[in-house]
Amino acid sequence: MWSEFTEALRAQLSNQLVAGAIALGLIGVAAAALRKVPGAIWSQLKRAFVITASLDSRNDLFAAFVAWLDDQRFGQRSRWFTVVQAPPGIAEDDADTDDVPALQYSPAPGFHLFLYRGRLMWIQREIAMNLQVVETVHLGALFASRRLMEELMEGVVRHAGARRAHRLALYTMDRWGEQWHLADTKPRRSLDSVVLDEGVARRLHDDVHEFFDRRDWYARLGIPWRRGYLLYGPPGTGKTSVAYALAGELRLKLCTLSLTNPKLNDHTLADLLQRTPPRSLILIEDIDAFFHARDKQDARIEVSFSGLLNALDGVAAQEGRIVVLTTNHRERLDAALIRPGRIDVEVELGNATASQLEGLLLRFHPEAGERAARLAHEYPSRSLSPAQIQQILIAADSVDEAETMLRGAWQGTT
Repeated sequence: MWSEFTEALRAQLSNQLVAGAIALGLIGVAAAALRKVPGAIWSQLKRAFVITASLDSRNDLFAAFVAWLDDQRFGQRSRWFTVVQAPPGIAEDDADTDDVPALQYSPAPGFHLFLYRGRLMWIQREIAMNLQVVETVHLGALFASRRLMEELMEGVVRHAGARRAHRLALYTMDRWGEQWHLADTKPRRSLDSVVLDEGVARRLHDDVHEFFDRRDWYARLGIPWRRGYLLYGPPGTGKTSVAYALAGELRLKLCTLSLTNPKLNDHTLADLLQRTPPRSLILIEDIDAFFHARDKQDARIEVSFSGLLNALDGVAAQEGRIVVLTTNHRERLDAALIRPGRIDVEVELGNATASQLEGLLLRFHPEAGERAARLAHEYPSRSLSPAQIQQILIAADSVDEAETMLRGAWQGTT
């Protein structure tokens, strides 16, 4: 059988036409393989002599890198550049003067050469459009060490940090519910900027500072290094303002989250709370709305109560974070949520006291002096919320008008 097969093959090969076709096929295969050799060699040579770093617009570092480019001499002198409105945190504090948006100029998509620390480098900027627009930057240098590129990127981060030194970075969940996204930056404010009932600001200030100072103590005792706060009270009493001020006071990033967001489920919630940016305050506002929606069996709410508890203090919960919950209705909250260990400090923020009214009036009218003290003495404590008082003071053009409006407001509540 085998001899018959070899005889048939020998007969076919003796046919010049068949032999020529096989030879041509072998030559084609060899040529195709050889064509790839120069590319493979070039690819290996590039890896040996060229260092390349790539980043794309899905990463918050991308905006920081473009801002860094904008401030470099070669970025400012580029004759082929793109113009965009500056993203959050890049514009200076006065960029929105007269409602004029801050603009950002940087080398346009394409290939650009530049010098950095006396070394020739280049940028290849590309834009791809599929389900979303993704812009990619490849940063390259010839005969450079990886450390040079790492130092450049570390400089980009420091540059972004210097721009945001006096601003609060505000993160929200992205549109897919998968990761944190830098949504905006705001001027930092301290706890002193929020007129609170006597002793409340100091209590919060001291507690949070003590928490960050006692990391080793937590580790030594094997206690999870986490802190939870519950701010509760009627609307307009400053719960959100306190959270913002706490983050500003401690130079923390502020991550805001709504449990009624239909993009959230148990898995994405746990993942988000495990991957918050370093030194973050997580603000979950109006948490009673979650319980209200759950009681109504709202089909859009995919977060379960057990999923919420596990995300807050499960085995995989992130260390070194602060969680602030706010609610207008503490009585609606499940006892398991606000037990010690999940909520360490509860602060009730009620309607304004006499000292708060006096403080707010002096903030708007520092010259009021004794008049503010007299008005505060006559004010029925807890009659108005801080938000109501502030709204009146914004609307009033003078101390006289403010006093008249304040009296009318609190008399209308009695």
